[in-house]
Amino acid sequence: MKKWFNWIDDGIATFALSAIILLTGTNVFSRYVLNKPLPWVEEIAIGLFVWLVYIGISSAMKRDSHVGVDYFVNKLPRPLRMISIIVRAAAIYYVLFYIFIYLGLDFTLQASSKVTPILGLSYQMINIAVPIAGVFTAIYFTQSLIRSLRLEFKEEGGS
Repeated sequence: MKKWFNWIDDGIATFALSAIILLTGTNVFSRYVLNKPLPWVEEIAIGLFVWLVYIGISSAMKRDSHVGVDYFVNKLPRPLRMISIIVRAAAIYYVLFYIFIYLGLDFTLQASSKVTPILGLSYQMINIAVPIAGVFTAIYFTQSLIRSLRLEFKEEGGS
């Protein structure tokens, strides 16, 4: 089950990137060789790009691939380092739970009557990527936080 869950965001991001490349390449060929551009391709590519970006956030969190400058934090005495970890976690949880999940859901629900101009797809299908990515990222960040706290306690000599 865990292996399947860990694959979901990578699978979505891989599909989105592959589809963007394929659709854009097809549209370039259609526009410049056949002189018949496919107007709907841009709508699909933009929607897939939104999914790629937001789901990519969770995929990067899973691998601890987000950029971080922890040189100074690692030089702090242990009590201050622990406070730093807690403050960082609180800030990240705020962003994930309030901005990504809560506001992302609100943003998605507000898009109920908004549709793309050519295909008439609901923007809810695009916007739902934000709260979904927030949930995945929160899960992966929690796993990462637990690992880093275990490491801190192990350095102290605890169990």
